[in-house]
Amino acid sequence: MTDDRATLSRVTPDDLFLFVDFDGTLVDLAATPDGIDVPDMLPDLLRRLHARLDGRLALVSGREVGTLERFLPDFPGDIFGAHGAEARRGGTLVRHALVGSSIVAQVQRQAQEAVEATPGLTLETKGTGAVLHYRAAPQSEAAARDAAQRIADAASDMELHVSKMAFEIRPADASKAGAVRRAMEGQPAGIRPAVIGDDVTDEEAMAVALERGGLCVRVGSGDTCAPHRLDDPKAVRAVLAQWASP
Repeated sequence: MTDDRATLSRVTPDDLFLFVDFDGTLVDLAATPDGIDVPDMLPDLLRRLHARLDGRLALVSGREVGTLERFLPDFPGDIFGAHGAEARRGGTLVRHALVGSSIVAQVQRQAQEAVEATPGLTLETKGTGAVLHYRAAPQSEAAARDAAQRIADAASDMELHVSKMAFEIRPADASKAGAVRRAMEGQPAGIRPAVIGDDVTDEEAMAVALERGGLCVRVGSGDTCAPHRLDDPKAVRAVLAQWASP
């Protein structure tokens, strides 16, 4: 795996609209969703980067918008949460039509039953569905996958998505790719999307960026369509600090 920090640090970001994942990209992964550590310097870095890009900075994450706001309460850019099923744009929050529905409630009930039946699994609930995490019990991957697939198959308009050490059941029409497309609507000619992410769910957004002549960076290992890689969130923050400089 080649770290492209030196090359990326020399990029001039003036023509970019930057879309950045959160877990595993801006912050290190943790054993549980709430166990992450936000570096003290990150909020100021993002503020400076937002100013440098004239506001063309967005978080695009599997986390819900409210959770990201809790970790980064002063983030000034747009936030696309729950893999694009939620969006905070210009201070206004719009959520997917399935939020609060009986379909999501059923998914969450069945996911809770699966967690109770399989030692080591952790349940994360969202307004848009549920996530079965097996990071604390790698031996339970197959059981978690089977349970998540059964739940998704039984839920109308929902589908299974695979991410790092987790299986998520979420609305079928929610995607990070869709978030990038929506954000790019109305952008001036010459502005290119740039996507930085570490997971399978970021690849679809990267594909959209590449179609539009954009810049893509995969963080860590794994198959990717991205032309560039960075080793870890520390390397990402170092590159972003270079981009944030006048």
